Amino acid sequence: MEKIIRKAAAFLLSIAVIFTVSVCVPALKAKAAVYAVWPTEAKYKNITTYFDPARNTYDSTEHHNAIDIEAAGGSNIYAAYGGKVISADWKDAYGYMVILYHADLGVYTFYAHASQLVATAGAEVKQGDVIAKVGSTGQSSGNHLHFGVCDKLLGNFPARTYYDPMSYFVFSDNTGGGQTNSTPAASDCGCSEEYAGLYTTKNVVTNLNIRGGHGTNFAVTGQIPANAEFKVTKGNGQWAHVEYKGVSGYASMDYMQRKEEPKSGMKIEKQTVPEGTIEIGKPFSIKGVITSNLKITKVYGGVYFRNGEATSQCAEAAPNALTYDLSSYFDKNIEFNALYDGEYTYKIVAEDTSGQAYTLVTSDFVISSDVYSGVMGDLDNSGNLNVSDIVILQNYILNKGDEFNKRQYLASDINKDGTVDVFDLVELKKAVIAVTE
Repeated sequence: MEKIIRKAAAFLLSIAVIFTVSVCVPALKAKAAVYAVWPTEAKYKNITTYFDPARNTYDSTEHHNAIDIEAAGGSNIYAAYGGKVISADWKDAYGYMVILYHADLGVYTFYAHASQLVATAGAEVKQGDVIAKVGSTGQSSGNHLHFGVCDKLLGNFPARTYYDPMSYFVFSDNTGGGQTNSTPAASDCGCSEEYAGLYTTKNVVTNLNIRGGHGTNFAVTGQIPANAEFKVTKGNGQWAHVEYKGVSGYASMDYMQRKEEPKSGMKIEKQTVPEGTIEIGKPFSIKGVITSNLKITKVYGGVYFRNGEATSQCAEAAPNALTYDLSSYFDKNIEFNALYDGEYTYKIVAEDTSGQAYTLVTSDFVISSDVYSGVMGDLDNSGNLNVSDIVILQNYILNKGDEFNKRQYLASDINKDGTVDVFDLVELKKAVIAVTE
């Protein structure tokens, strides 16, 4: 009987083990939250500067690689997570700084601008241990803790990739009790991308709080000033996933409204347009100011043959602005006086950020060597009329002078009847007398 009982107990135990494994194994696949203690004394929670993710794209001090926590000078700085002290010394602009390495996470945490170092390099510290005192050493404007997370060191200095401590850790106070922020997994919140877009605050006088989760019971991790624009990636009608100046979190949709996107629209004013017949070699000044509701991404055009093929006198610009003056670039790069005899089309096209293309100018014109736009009768090319012009025309008519070049012949047809004869000489004498008088 005893053997039977033992066998039954062993069987039941094996079933229990199998059941336990089958239940527990899937749970191991889920990434556990990384819990940490707040790195300053619990009463100091005011974050004056937030993490800027742009630091990972442009490694410049213009983009903040950590969070700044306002705290009294001499107050405690705690190890947010247990690890090994890599360094505890002076680090130039960071002032006195402690760097911890957390082998199980594969990241470093760093604590800068300290007034006093407590931890020493090589030591192992536990979560919540005092490692330094708050100060304002290095490049600092006041007492605070510069607290960051990174996965590399370069010359014993923090290096990218940097992480936002407010989203990397789930913080409790420095005694281990009382969760202060928590972010549910994106797949668990049930929010929809139909709410995604650009928003502004609504009925907000000072700031709209960014919180660590869906609800007012979550800690404030950032703020959006009244009337500021910010991005929403998803929402559920009550709470939205928001991004503002590098800070990500959640905000109440009761205090925000979708910003209406401007509609695509563009026009040109004060433009010059070549028309009719233009004398070969004569310059033409390109003018025109383009204004757009959306940013102008590209402007292109110039002179084309009538079949639509581009001539050498075309240009393209990428203003990335709401206004663009053609005289700033096109007038300097397109030369009408370089065109040969022929029929042409002048065209200017612009595109905006929506991808919409607008043909702003189109005009057909002719370049011809049979056009004279100078002073009629000015045969000696002096720029004005005088007796010399009469003598030259009279000798030409009497076959006593040199053959006219094309310019002189066109300038001699004063009555514009298509021929040069004595009637043009009469008109020229009248014009010279009028000028002389």
